[in-house]
This record gives sequence, structure tokens and C-alpha cells, in this order.
Amino acid sequence: MKSIKAKTLWLFLIMMFVFTIFALVFAASKKKGEEKFDIKAVKGPALEGKGLAPISKETVHFRGWQYRTEIVKDNVDRYNAEMSGNINYATITGDYPSIVETQFIAKAPIDILYANPPAACRYYDGGWLMTAEDLPNIDQIKADMYPNILDAWTYKGKLLGLSYFVSTRGMLHANLKKLQQIGMTEKDLPANWDELWDQLPKLREKGVKYPFLPHWFNEWYGITLQFTFEVLNRGGRVADPETHKPLLTVDGPAGETLKDWKKAWNAGLIPKEVLSYLEPDYLDAWGSGEYVYSPQQTYDLKRFNEERYSNFAGYCIPVPYQGQSWGIINSAMYLMSNRPGRSKELTRDVMAFYLWYGYKDHEGKIRVGQRWMEDSMLFSAYKSVMEDPKNKELMKKVLARPKDYDTALKIYQETPYEKGIDNVVWSTEFNSWLKETLQVFLSDDKPVDETISKIIDKINELNTRYGVK
Repeated sequence: MKSIKAKTLWLFLIMMFVFTIFALVFAASKKKGEEKFDIKAVKGPALEGKGLAPISKETVHFRGWQYRTEIVKDNVDRYNAEMSGNINYATITGDYPSIVETQFIAKAPIDILYANPPAACRYYDGGWLMTAEDLPNIDQIKADMYPNILDAWTYKGKLLGLSYFVSTRGMLHANLKKLQQIGMTEKDLPANWDELWDQLPKLREKGVKYPFLPHWFNEWYGITLQFTFEVLNRGGRVADPETHKPLLTVDGPAGETLKDWKKAWNAGLIPKEVLSYLEPDYLDAWGSGEYVYSPQQTYDLKRFNEERYSNFAGYCIPVPYQGQSWGIINSAMYLMSNRPGRSKELTRDVMAFYLWYGYKDHEGKIRVGQRWMEDSMLFSAYKSVMEDPKNKELMKKVLARPKDYDTALKIYQETPYEKGIDNVVWSTEFNSWLKETLQVFLSDDKPVDETISKIIDKINELNTRYGVK
């Protein structure tokens, strides 16, 4: 455990250095303003159909994180082959948001990239992005998006990017096979977080060593997001969505959350190694079938009902919405950079591939989004994908039971989004800091009131540092 702490401390110090550099860059970028790209000033066909082919021989640099990279490469290869494209794709491994930020500061060649909304807002405020507003068919794209996702991805009046995926992270999964083995049924499923935490000691009495695998893994989106979505699900907020001022109290949802965590942790109901897991370890642990409940992604319902990934395939079900939401909206966009020194022709090529990959291809079809749905059950922000009858039937076939489609969709419709700490320039920095703070809260048995006070002080400090009012 000491070596893990030492390694984590070094990573934390490195990230704090990066964030300090960014604060200086951000302060300077506020004076620059946004330069809108005029597509009409570049000679070339309309950006649709065959007009999505490049007009220059320059290279478009596309970067993403490590998920099904063979599919990404195959999509890129298709564009390069069918459209005579010049796309260079590479995967970034490690702390993706911080690495991308470092590359932006260093003016590395990045033209198109993945990002979650918190990082996208930060990159925008750093002065590093063109927005989707620059696209000639932006009104058509917006009309095809669900309003709640359009709102989540809109920052300072600008739609920042196009749809990669949308999901509920923290949708509570249940191991129906394990429940049946200990004499329980779906009637015993918890309706809210209070019922879940109260049920854990009873499951231990029935012989389940570790009844719950929490979302506490050691990634920037691990333990931090469980805190955020549990506070939201309990009816609270971490920060105000407009002013970004802290809203946490010891006697409210935040305090209740940490008290339940500490009680279960100290009672030995949680596997200690979860704090050192990376997400692949976390997924493997849930797939082992040893646990009864775990907050996972919507799309992983498909994964855990496949025998190659799960020891309880056919028995992984979503815990229904019964008045309390489960999880938080988790999503990612494709973004365009405003890389300095890029020619107008290359910028047009960037926009052409961006539209082809992030919306409709040269045949007028959302091929990439559809492929993610078929392969990984990744939800889309586009209604034309989600409301396709074929996709509804497709989802029913990959879930444990057909009725789980309606359950999952209801949870998705009731999933909240935390703009207070997501759509603000300091979000990524705060999440990295909060990960360390919550790990210490558990491993060093820190008091609840002291931890809540630290979180409040950190939000106030960040608001002051970045001039958020």
C-alpha cells in the first residue's frame, strides 16, 4: 500500500504542476477571444457527400484514448481508403486529459480528439478549440440531438463537439444469479442508496464476503464520480450549476454518502484492493461474479452478459429506477482544435473528416455512431440512431432479458448531470484532487466533517484562482 501511495503522490504532484501551468495559460487566453473559421473563404465543394474528401495533401492528426482502438483504426482506414484521406490516428494512454492538455501547451499536432465535457470546457477556456458552431450544417446536427445532451455539451453558448457516446455511469448492476443462490429475488433489489448500504451487512450474513464492488477505482473518473453521482442521486449537488459555488453539507447528501462509505469500509464489506484498481481490473472484478451489486456503465450490460467477459452471463441486470436516480450522465465528444499554423485548406480537411467521423459519412449515414451501437451498445446523442427500431431490437437481444431494455432506458432518462463541477474550467483539476482526498478519507480513516470542509475549501479556492463568478 505504501508503494501505491508513493506512486500516486508523484502522479498527483506532476498533475498539480500541469494545472498550475494551465492556470497561467488560461489567464492569458481570456484576452484572446475566439476566432471563427470562415469555411466560405476556402475553395472546395460543400462539406457533404463526396465533398467530405480532403482538398490538400496535409495530414490530419486524430487522437483518442484506449478503447476498442481496432475499431477506431478500421474506421480511419475506411476514410483514408474511400475518400483518399490523410488521417493519422494514435492512441494516448495514461491520464488522458492531463496528457492532452500538456500537448496543447506544447503546441503538439492535434487536430481532432476525444474529450469528456469537463475536459472539453477546460480546453475551450484554454483557447485551444474550434467549436461545432463552425460547421456549416450545425442547425441540422443540433436538431438531431436530444435536448439534455445538447445542453450538457453547450458551454458559454457554444456546442463544443459532436457525439462519440452517451451513457449512464454508475447505473447499478445486479448479479441475479448470486441473488438467487442466497435465496433472494428481484423484489429485494434496493430502491435507493440508503437501502443498498443498509442491505450489505445482511448479504454478508448470507455468506457473501464482499457484496458490493463500488466505483472507487484509481482513475480520474473512478472514486470521484461515485461521490458525485451518489450525492446527485440522493437529491443534492456538489456545486451550483451557474455560480459553481459549493453546496455540500455534513448533514446533507454529501455527509450521508461519506458516512455510509466509512461504515462499510471499516466493517470490511468492501475489498481494499479496489482503491488500487484501474478500470480494466474493476471490470474484471465485477465479471468474476463474486459480488451482488456494482455501479457500472449502461453499455457494459452487454459486456457482462457475454460469457467471454462474465461468469454470470445472462444474469447481469440493471437495478430499476424506483424514484431515485442511479448514476450520472457520462459522455464523450469529438472535438476540433484550432492548432496554430494550420493552413485554411488543412482546417477545411479537418472539418471534412470531423463531419464524416462524428456525424454523417459521404453516403449520408451515421456509420461510426451506428457501429459503436452495434459493437458496444454505446448510446448516441443523435435521435436518428437511438430511435431506429432496428437498434431497439438489437439492444434487447444483447441484454439478459428483453424487459431490461425498458429498465435501462428509464434509468437513462432519469439520470442527472452535474454542471456545477463538470462545465467549469477547473473540473479536471478538481476531480484529480478529489480522487486523492477521497482515497485518503478511506485509507487513513479521516473524519467526515473534515473531508467535507476540505472539498468546500478546494472549490472556493479554484473559483477564486480562475476568476469564476
